[in-house]
Amino acid sequence: MNTEPEMLAANRHRLLKGHLMNEIARAEHAPKPRRKLVWMVASPIAAGAVAATALLLPGQSGTRSTPLSPATGDIAAASTPSGTSQAEHVDAATLFARAADAVAARPDPHAGDGQFTYTREIQDGGRFPRHERKIWWSVDGTADGAMVDPTMTGLGQSGPDGLQRIPARLPVIDGARVEAGFPGRETYRFVASLPTDPDRIKQLLLDADRTRQVSPPSDLTDTMRAQLAFGDIQQIFQNVSAPPAVAGALMKAAAKLPGTSIVTDQVDATGRKGVAVVGMNGTQRVALIFDSTTGAYLGIREVLLKYLPAVGPDGTPPTGEPTPQQIAADPEAVYSTAALEERIVNRTGTQN
Repeated sequence: MNTEPEMLAANRHRLLKGHLMNEIARAEHAPKPRRKLVWMVASPIAAGAVAATALLLPGQSGTRSTPLSPATGDIAAASTPSGTSQAEHVDAATLFARAADAVAARPDPHAGDGQFTYTREIQDGGRFPRHERKIWWSVDGTADGAMVDPTMTGLGQSGPDGLQRIPARLPVIDGARVEAGFPGRETYRFVASLPTDPDRIKQLLLDADRTRQVSPPSDLTDTMRAQLAFGDIQQIFQNVSAPPAVAGALMKAAAKLPGTSIVTDQVDATGRKGVAVVGMNGTQRVALIFDSTTGAYLGIREVLLKYLPAVGPDGTPPTGEPTPQQIAADPEAVYSTAALEERIVNRTGTQN
């Protein structure tokens, strides 16, 4: 079998659909590949904005929104736009470390097991028009989630409120609730239990059982293991959420993984520039972008590696961007998101 990373599906919409149908299948005792497929089984899904912050909305550049107190459900304070002048005078690694420390200092919202994470983001790229997506996930993974996404019709049962229902992350199988954990079973409650030492998180990720993610398991290499670990961090920031102290540690853990680099030239789907940790996920270069001042998670930017220079001997992601002609010819060449809003709420379909 070819052991090189290989995307099993190019269409991101189909990959996200595969993830949601996988969640349904899990509830029916039939595991299937997740979104963001890498080798034989997927690592993360590009499915949710998940920072320990509440972020600026489009059009608010240069302003500061007033954060709600933790009691109201906001995960933390608002993001402020990243300035380029600071990045010019501080090296990228130092800037990234400061951003991680800033987000770690935010107040903890102390989310309860009966609550939900609510995220709202812009998705841009792929075969569907630029659009907004809202999603709710159970904090402890035991209740059904919900989403509103105009490109994802027909994925799950829609209630009278128009929400698409998503089965609980942790289904009951043979009378027992599946336990949360790496990989693919991350919940907010599980993430909140992680250590705040980046080196310990890194080791937990590298030591995780990956046998279901690569087939046959004997083909799993150290490079694959590191990329899948990076994918788990992507999964958390996009789709699970994390308390501030853990979010800061996860940022630093991502930067410690082999095959990653720190850059200051990445922008999210609304054009906000931030400091990013960049890794690879199968056939894609993936940048997780954060506000350089507050550490707020801004979004992701994914680029197909076939449009970039070859990976260097050091194994770090290639730099550069596809040409305008390549982007015009291939809607999958670049995909980006922008996190607009994120908080803890009491029920699906609401923002409080």
